[in-house]
Amino acid sequence: MTTSPSTTRRVSLLRVPFFAPAVLAILLAMLAEAMGFSYLALLAVEKVGMAPLELGVFLSLSSVSGIVAMTVFGHLHDRRPGTWPLLVSLVAKAAGFGLCAVVTETWILFLNAAVLFGIGSASFALLFAMAKRALDDTDDKTISSGMAALRLGNSLSWAVGPALGAAAAAWWGLDAVYLGAAALAVLALAVVLISRIPVASTVTVREPITRDVLYATAPVVIALTAFHTAMFTGGNAMSIVVSQQLGSPIDVGLIFSVCAILEVAMMSVFVIRPATGLDKRLLLIGFAIFAVYHAGLVAWPSLPSFYVGQVLRAVAIAIISVIGMAYLQELLPGRAGMAAALFGSSASAAGLLSGLGTGLWAQSFGYLSLFSACAGLCLLGGAALWIRR
Repeated sequence: MTTSPSTTRRVSLLRVPFFAPAVLAILLAMLAEAMGFSYLALLAVEKVGMAPLELGVFLSLSSVSGIVAMTVFGHLHDRRPGTWPLLVSLVAKAAGFGLCAVVTETWILFLNAAVLFGIGSASFALLFAMAKRALDDTDDKTISSGMAALRLGNSLSWAVGPALGAAAAAWWGLDAVYLGAAALAVLALAVVLISRIPVASTVTVREPITRDVLYATAPVVIALTAFHTAMFTGGNAMSIVVSQQLGSPIDVGLIFSVCAILEVAMMSVFVIRPATGLDKRLLLIGFAIFAVYHAGLVAWPSLPSFYVGQVLRAVAIAIISVIGMAYLQELLPGRAGMAAALFGSSASAAGLLSGLGTGLWAQSFGYLSLFSACAGLCLLGGAALWIRR
């Protein structure tokens, strides 16, 4: 009996040294973030009693410090590979979430967001970089499958994490959410320590950060920032429009769950059948699909359209997430840490932009009009990639 090519790739991926522990560490670390950050606003308002302005500052501090920390730690990882930045980041993540369970003073939470949350968010880039180094000695298809598997683990974490947080909050309160998130971060730290994932790689050629490299990567970072901004803003608008105008809060939860399940299924396809050769065109197709999804909600604003539209949303998110990360790594050979940091920073910057822009735009034009803005952002991202080509 012969073995299919897809099965061969799956087996070779599982046999890559240290790759399985890296995926497990990413799953646990991102699960901690999904649990903790999903209830951060609720913690600030209900437990600490922050005013709206204080809440905005609190959330913004976390985003800004995350961008700085990911950039610095990613550069350190590429310049002098070592395990200590990842260990420091995971310790900070565990301490930051643990602090949320016991602190009620506003100024301490501000400090927590500015320091511990920022350093803790760097674990995303560092874990991806270390996993990429584990894949560097394999073939292109295994690398593509492996990167898709890493993104799959991240998406799975965000599909499961909020539900775990909801269960913990319902049974034991908000403090249990953050104790659970801290415990998951500690488990991720234990996996890294026990498995001793190496940081060295046979790749010795690193692309210097020159003006040409900046010109090459800037359009991709702009496109990914536009994508993440559209994703976050569209998610905010969907929650409000569905809950207040078309359905109920139950529908909001179901719609997000449907998208998460479809997203995981789509990323599994990339693991089994890695995308190679047509990556750049496929990335443009992903932006086009995302634009069509948001435009469709403007043209047909009904509850069924939101449910059906999750197929397009999941496909677009899977394509852009998987191919976008791989594209940055292709543009920055030997700098896996910086590539992952740029991808993560585009999400952090988008979180800040969507938080500031959602209220201002909706106040002037209404929440439904936000989907038009999201479609425009998708077209902007696609245009940036087209110019890059």
